[in-house]
Amino acid sequence: MITTSNRQTVSRIAKKSIKANRMRSLMIVCAVVLTTLLLTSVFTLALSINKSMESASMKTSGSDYHGSFKYLNQDEVHKLIQHPSIKEYSRATVVGDVSSGAFKSNRIEINYVDENYPEHSFIHFTEGGLPSGENEIAMNTWELDLLGAPHKLGTTVSLDIDIDGSTGDKVISQDFVLSGYFEADQYVAMSGLAFVSEAFVKQNIADIDPAQSKANGSYTNTTRLEVMFNNSLDIEGKIQKVLSDTGLDVPYGVNWAYSSVSIFDDWTNIIPYVLLILIIMLSGYLLIYNIFHISVVRDIKFYGLMKTIGTTPKQLRKLISIQANWLYIVGLPIGLILGYGVGYWLTPMLATSFSSIEMEASYSVNPIIFIGAALFSYLTVRIAASKPGRTASRISPVEAVKYAGISGSNSSKKIKRSLGGAKLSRMSMGNLLRNKKKLFLMLASLSLSIILFSIIYTVIASFDVNKYLNTFISGDFVVKEESFDRRGSSTTDEYMLSEEVADILRTIDGVESLDKVYFKFNTLPIDDTIAAVLEPLSAAPSPDPYISYILESGSIQQYIYGIDKGWYDVLKQSDILEGTFDRDKFESGDYIMVSQATLAEDEEASYYHPGDKIKLGDKGKSYEVMAVLKSEALIAAGTMSFSSGGNVYFPAKELKSTFTESQILSVTLHTDPAKLDQVDRTVRAFADASKGLTVRSRDDYKQELAGFMNIFKTIGYGLSFIIGLIGVLNYINTVITGVVSRRNEFAILESIGMTKKQMKRMLVYEGFYSIMFSALIVGTLGMFLTYSIAKTISDNMAFTVFRMNVWPIVGVIVILFGIAYVVTIIAYRMLSKATIVERLREAE
Repeated sequence: MITTSNRQTVSRIAKKSIKANRMRSLMIVCAVVLTTLLLTSVFTLALSINKSMESASMKTSGSDYHGSFKYLNQDEVHKLIQHPSIKEYSRATVVGDVSSGAFKSNRIEINYVDENYPEHSFIHFTEGGLPSGENEIAMNTWELDLLGAPHKLGTTVSLDIDIDGSTGDKVISQDFVLSGYFEADQYVAMSGLAFVSEAFVKQNIADIDPAQSKANGSYTNTTRLEVMFNNSLDIEGKIQKVLSDTGLDVPYGVNWAYSSVSIFDDWTNIIPYVLLILIIMLSGYLLIYNIFHISVVRDIKFYGLMKTIGTTPKQLRKLISIQANWLYIVGLPIGLILGYGVGYWLTPMLATSFSSIEMEASYSVNPIIFIGAALFSYLTVRIAASKPGRTASRISPVEAVKYAGISGSNSSKKIKRSLGGAKLSRMSMGNLLRNKKKLFLMLASLSLSIILFSIIYTVIASFDVNKYLNTFISGDFVVKEESFDRRGSSTTDEYMLSEEVADILRTIDGVESLDKVYFKFNTLPIDDTIAAVLEPLSAAPSPDPYISYILESGSIQQYIYGIDKGWYDVLKQSDILEGTFDRDKFESGDYIMVSQATLAEDEEASYYHPGDKIKLGDKGKSYEVMAVLKSEALIAAGTMSFSSGGNVYFPAKELKSTFTESQILSVTLHTDPAKLDQVDRTVRAFADASKGLTVRSRDDYKQELAGFMNIFKTIGYGLSFIIGLIGVLNYINTVITGVVSRRNEFAILESIGMTKKQMKRMLVYEGFYSIMFSALIVGTLGMFLTYSIAKTISDNMAFTVFRMNVWPIVGVIVILFGIAYVVTIIAYRMLSKATIVERLREAE
């Protein structure tokens, strides 16, 4: 057989087919645009929010390096940095720590670091830089504040550096000159950092054996090597490969801030993204496939004629795939641009709304966004076009002449007989069911969009305003110190929320009562009780790196609160995990309540239990644990943040006497409802006149929730609208092309006596039946999926109380009945433009 090169011919035919079917081509391009838009926006949102959260988490972990090798000597450092996998690195040598005097409750770690360290550790010097002279040091501003030293280069600071943590006998007391200073958050890391020079290291600790200091637990003169690889995928695997190649056996750490770390620990983290992508692909597939399938059925005689003149099945498949590819190329750039724009627009809203940590939006331009969206969109188009292509290639010329697009017809099927004659309702049902595949695709597309809308609506309807408000505010107004919003405490010279201010607020006309919350940040050394909880968690098969980080630090952070009696009513029985709350015993001052500690993303633990004794405060008094609370209990009374040591709750008067440096965190005002507006104006005017105070009302938080819900609605309803639009387009295309492809059949029915009114009624019945089938699917499987998925989402979100509501779905079904009627009438009018004779002649 002689083969000929006819690619150009097939391409020309494909091009002419696209021009001849402009409406079909436009609908496919629209489907590609919608599918690509959704995929691109999902990829953009996922990667941008991931980048934002990684940036925020890195500031807590202290570095953007992928990992680190710990407690090294210089020979081990030299061997590791020669490995080709390590692209960047920095060295940090442990010198000692300062934990006495002003730093008794705020330990400072003294290190020598190289010039690469600050850039990767988010250290930006306000003035100066790393030290070079033997008597120079670089510190952060809060460390200088504790020393009472000015923020000025050349300032002299005196420090006692303990270089033997096991005994504390070896202490270097020296006056240092400030070479540079930088801003840092006092409560982000477990300890502060200060940097000395290489000259200081050589002069004072060079003779200390790293192996010996490692053995005694001081780690003086050991080096931590921070490293960066090509990418953040499987960091631990890369580190282990480096150790295997170098033959070293040293401790290492993985930067838990990178999302890839958690992904490799638990692949289930990516399941929601995979499901969302599959839903989008399925929606696009249903529309694109149906359009091509109906197009092939309608033009099947054309493909049969093509075969009679020698066109091979492969060429026919190629003909359809070329059309799909060209239409994909047209729609792809539009979808990518619009999708990235939507993702870019939504990122800052989601970044501030869905994360419990404060972070700035970071926009990702990762090529994966566009490559992934383009790839999944292309797969959708090719899969959707492949089956219609095979249908066109398999049919013979003789079959093509007789083909009517009706699958499942069988000559052996029994003839239906009826005593009542041919009823329009039965004829409509028979017409609908004779092409079950086409019906399934149409119903799947419609039902998918309704079910998605139902899930999103149910989640939104489950938002509870009162539950949200009770999380943030217990009264009508809350007055806070601005600096608490930043780092959970305030320095004395900046402090504005004093007892005098509270007394002034109490005297405002309309204020019925006032509740204060006192705050104290506390660092508690890890004892046997705490270690008994942490060590088993760190020894787990896939431990969270943060737990190891806590153990290495040697202490846990505690947020200690003193609450007035008004807060007792806020505490609910459901907030108590162990023990009971007794007002009178709690007021005695001998009891405290503790909350669970937040140790990782999904890891919470209780160090103490009812009856345990904890020694706290400046006087060293022991307090008995009355109850253990959930971590989110009394969250409105606190700093809205969690700690590795959990929260501790005292009666307000007891905290004031126990910790001399405690400060007022917030003042909550309960007002006369009739004077609410008057109090609002007075309190805000007072706060404006007093530098450093902020005021929030219940209405402020209501508006905040409304903004959050608007974001959720925009994204959720936008997604369901687009997928719903795909479903409606699929339905419209199915109905119109179905009527057009059956025009000869309808002409025959009219020729034997069916009136135009009966014809129109039969078509309307068909449209209504298809909506009724959709309603049946949504009312059974859809309700089950809505309940299961929406309840799971609601149970895992704060501020929600699950509520099931079917009325919106009923409303959507009613709208679909209206669409079905309108589309059917339009299709019938298109059909009735030609006379019966003209339609009968088309079959000849």
